[in-house]
Amino acid sequence: MMSKKFPHLLWIALILVFAITSCHRPEGEWIDEFAQDLSKLPNVVSVTKEDSPDFAAKFKVFFEQPIDHDNPASGTFKQLVYVCLEHPDSINVLITEGYYAFDARSPHELTTMFHGNQIVVEHRYYGESTINDPDFRYNDAENSCDDLHTIVSELKSLLSKKWISTGRSKSGLTCNMYRAYYPYDVDVTIPYGSPFCQSRYDDRVAQALKTTIGTPEARAKMTAFQREVLSRREVMARKWDSTATAQGVLLKLPANKMLDINMMDFKVGFWQFGFDVNEIPETTASDDEIFNYLISISGPDAWDLNYDVNKYYTEAYKELGHYALPSDGIEDLLVVDDYILQDFLKYTFVPDGVPNTFSTAMHQKVDAFLRQTDAKYIFIYGGWDPWCYAGIGPEYVRSNIHRYVLPTGVHHTNISNFDPATQAEIKGLLEKWLR
Repeated sequence: MMSKKFPHLLWIALILVFAITSCHRPEGEWIDEFAQDLSKLPNVVSVTKEDSPDFAAKFKVFFEQPIDHDNPASGTFKQLVYVCLEHPDSINVLITEGYYAFDARSPHELTTMFHGNQIVVEHRYYGESTINDPDFRYNDAENSCDDLHTIVSELKSLLSKKWISTGRSKSGLTCNMYRAYYPYDVDVTIPYGSPFCQSRYDDRVAQALKTTIGTPEARAKMTAFQREVLSRREVMARKWDSTATAQGVLLKLPANKMLDINMMDFKVGFWQFGFDVNEIPETTASDDEIFNYLISISGPDAWDLNYDVNKYYTEAYKELGHYALPSDGIEDLLVVDDYILQDFLKYTFVPDGVPNTFSTAMHQKVDAFLRQTDAKYIFIYGGWDPWCYAGIGPEYVRSNIHRYVLPTGVHHTNISNFDPATQAEIKGLLEKWLR
């Protein structure tokens, strides 16, 4: 026999179903609505939906930005931003690229950790965000931070949950600078392997390569290899020249001098990217074995003026800073002029039209901010990454600024590379800060 209460219970069930379906619209519906809202943001000039196996929705977006935010008459450029969505109500992970929009290809570990959205901003002058300015006059910290502020301010009207800013290497420095220029745009900042040079040529890396990075045995083997290359200078310079020609590489310096600079920088790149010291050829190896190993780590193409990396080196020359070349153990074999060594960026990458001035304004601003702010930071470093020693040091650490160094980690060290207890500690901090 049917209960007399059934009609009443049926109405309750129908009301609940209506409420649920009202709150959780079909996925396609919110995606289409979000795309429409995105296209209506003040500085958005185009929105293209792209397929993505990793996100519910992925949009390729172009924002129109001033070339110089302090001078609207300077004209505009279009800046590429990828908006990758789990859901508009998820936490937002902002990747402040220092170069191209590399990180739009897959989810960042922070995005995965929090099932978040991922917003990737290509840096001005790179990729599809180019500016016709051969001397890179407007490729500076303040303008790049203004770019980010415009983008985040507009996206916040659609993505209202907490924001994490992050980036690796130069991208990490970008998010560190951005927090100092616009402290309230994001809630937590997590730079990975982030440089923070104290001068145009910071000598802290050279010191760490002598005493701290790698084992004593590994450092000795590296120096022996460097010396072997330079002791075979005539052959190596000839091979360097022919390789550069075959690759269509444009270099500012002749092979003999370029070889010296490359061999000093070689040591940094080797440790930065964690190559295997056991694969370094013995000093008895043939010329071909020695040279082929050398260019597998760093060859003429690493110094190619046709390559976009000169944009970074120009930024470093003007205000970001760089490490000084480490010459320890090979000084007696070098033939390159002292004036080139003392200002090697000028003679390898920097366009002739760039003024020979170095501004410390960005460094002073970020340094002062970090020393007094209550902003939440986590810095991630690898102990064998040379940039760890030209980065944020322990002097900045306190209750709201944490620094984690994986002892033998390198430049691509992630939170997931730490031991489980440290991973849990970092995630616990983030969960507390993102409530």
